Amino acid sequence: MGAKTQKYGLLILFLIFSGIAKAQFVQFAPVPQTKYKKNTSVYPVNAKVANYLTLPFWDDFSQGMDTLSWDFEGSTFSSSIGNSAPSFGVILLDGVDADGTPYSRQVRDQGAGDYLTSKPFDLSGLSASESASLYLSFFWQAGGKAERPDENDRLTVQFLNASGQWETVWDVNGGADRDPEVFTQEILQVGSSYQHEAFQFRFVNMGRLSGPFDSWLVDYIFLNTGRNESSIYYLDRALTQFNYFQIGSYAAVPAELIGDYSSSDFSTVQNEFYNLENRFRAMEYSIAVLDQTNGTSTSINLNTPFNPVPNALERRVFESREIDEIPSIKTETDLEVITYLTTGDKNFYTVSAEDSTFYDQVDFKINDTVRTQIPIRDYFAYDHGSADYAAGINQKAGRLAVKYEVDQEVFLKGISINFTNPNQVDLPIDILVWQDLSKEPIFAREELIPLKEEGEDLLYFSLDTNLRVIGEFYIGFAQYSSDFIHVGLDKTNNQADKIYYNVAGAWAQNEEVLGSLMIRPHVSIAAPFEQSEETGSNFKYYPNPVETQLTIEGEYSDLRVYDSFGREIFLEREAMDKREFLNFIGQKSGIYVINLITKDGPQSFRILVK
Repeated sequence: MGAKTQKYGLLILFLIFSGIAKAQFVQFAPVPQTKYKKNTSVYPVNAKVANYLTLPFWDDFSQGMDTLSWDFEGSTFSSSIGNSAPSFGVILLDGVDADGTPYSRQVRDQGAGDYLTSKPFDLSGLSASESASLYLSFFWQAGGKAERPDENDRLTVQFLNASGQWETVWDVNGGADRDPEVFTQEILQVGSSYQHEAFQFRFVNMGRLSGPFDSWLVDYIFLNTGRNESSIYYLDRALTQFNYFQIGSYAAVPAELIGDYSSSDFSTVQNEFYNLENRFRAMEYSIAVLDQTNGTSTSINLNTPFNPVPNALERRVFESREIDEIPSIKTETDLEVITYLTTGDKNFYTVSAEDSTFYDQVDFKINDTVRTQIPIRDYFAYDHGSADYAAGINQKAGRLAVKYEVDQEVFLKGISINFTNPNQVDLPIDILVWQDLSKEPIFAREELIPLKEEGEDLLYFSLDTNLRVIGEFYIGFAQYSSDFIHVGLDKTNNQADKIYYNVAGAWAQNEEVLGSLMIRPHVSIAAPFEQSEETGSNFKYYPNPVETQLTIEGEYSDLRVYDSFGREIFLEREAMDKREFLNFIGQKSGIYVINLITKDGPQSFRILVK
């Protein structure tokens, strides 16, 4: 049995045991994400070369996954799965590796799944006072927006002893009592028996190994001396989420159409801060929009004070003022929405009788800024580009569609879709376009789901024909398999009512799954393709699109007509001289293929019947 077949088997078993095997539109567990920290280590050069970490050690994962500090053995990054996280970005541990592959093919297998393991620390030279005051603190959450762990599942912390053996020093079980909305902080003393020249600590989730189950989230990890059991507060204020910003309902709009939007279509910018200190803190925020092509920056808020002054340990959602000026955009670009706090946060420091010592490796300012990209390209998107989840249907011949709307007539030149399951490469689908779901598609073409290139998230399907749409239209696909086909689902912008599915012969509007499907239309005002009537030296055809009658001129021995599903149809035909007239009156709107047998061999072309 091949690897692909094994994974399909696991998927089917997962559906059976989770009670969603009947045909419907459902959400799947989180899609593994990897976001790696871009900057190099700020630890002393000698420590970096030796691959050893030094105290103090801190990571809140707001910059992503730092491979100089951690070994990520199956554990992955998420910016949206955590609920009320201490700062932006968390680490997810569950029962699949970084590629989404389960650790076991046996549905009920239990054991150690993902690991998050620190690089080594040399703790052999600590003084007596340092040895007695060495503590590790961290925040954890059971499940978050992913699956909550069961009562017999555990999150475990282990320390590496001087003999090279891992010892469990703390754990917590799952169950209904664990609130998936709350991050809890723990602080553990690192005793003298662990203070050797190659100390490490790690987090391990213990649970089901057959899928993305029993999820735990870990964040804001701090290891240092000079602490005690009450050292759970930090001179830190942090942003905790993406910048929420929309243009109408969209998170991306085409550059050619951006001029159709007024400032009233631009939402305010929203974010959230969390004060990790046990005292109030006066602070300010600024928000700007940067055109990344020409460098033009539009200030929305500048050093706006928070009123009232944030209290100790306060978490607060805030927003920008109304946007009364929008950037002038002449070409395709990305708008970068930047929110930053002015808090007085500094590097971590210690105070002695002689002086204050600041540590570059603990910079509490790095979580004060969040940048969010708003593409102004050639496509519409409801999603912000983050497929933390997937969704799909499991019905042979089932159809999935997303609704979009344009005020002026445009050409639909292509569709991009984020198919998240790599095991579904080469599955056949029909790419479909509807002007009205109560009617047949106006475009249909069979495709195979291609293999993604490295770093590629969405797959682009060119329509290769000049297809006009206006008002509401729908894009999506039909599937030939009764297995779920996984499509990326972004939770940062909930446009659930734009999703439609057909698994029982009738269309239904989604009411269950929250978020935005990552299916995007690419459009242009001008015709994207050169549409020549000349198909060769022997014949030509016109008009295209067709409303009533198609004329074909030239010499051929046979002619056949097929609809968008590959079925041959038989039309009323009339021949005159070297011309033949095909009567399309009464035929459904959509794409048709004309196959001809000529002296040069078979030739075919597509027409659009309106």
